[in-house]
Amino acid sequence: MTAEISTTEPDQIRAGDSITWLKTLNDYPATDSWVLHYRLINSAGKFDVTATASGSDHLVSISAATSATYTAGKYTLVSWVTLGSERYSIESEQIEVLPDLVAQAAGYDTRSTAQKTLDLLDAAMQSQGSNA
Repeated sequence: MTAEISTTEPDQIRAGDSITWLKTLNDYPATDSWVLHYRLINSAGKFDVTATASGSDHLVSISAATSATYTAGKYTLVSWVTLGSERYSIESEQIEVLPDLVAQAAGYDTRSTAQKTLDLLDAAMQSQGSNA
């Protein structure tokens, strides 16, 4: 069974999964040698992806092995096209990389950062109460 190929960028991806989408850019067709690029970037790092031509469209394909190297977190997904020395920005949007739960060697803490902080504060307050 082949997964259906999306025609829009995802707002979430899971590290360790195969990820594919097809982008149509009427002003920058692949048949005219335009190349579509993406960058996932945040304060911790960046990941670059280059699309390949699929007729006049741009096919983005990230292998499971490549996405397995992605660190979970929130990123900005930036896209641009190039043709020789020309470069034009297309768009940017938020994307979240989810952790690779299949590859987890041990249990995974599903609590949000806020819940983890609240639990730590609660434990500290409980500890202070028992020391009084």
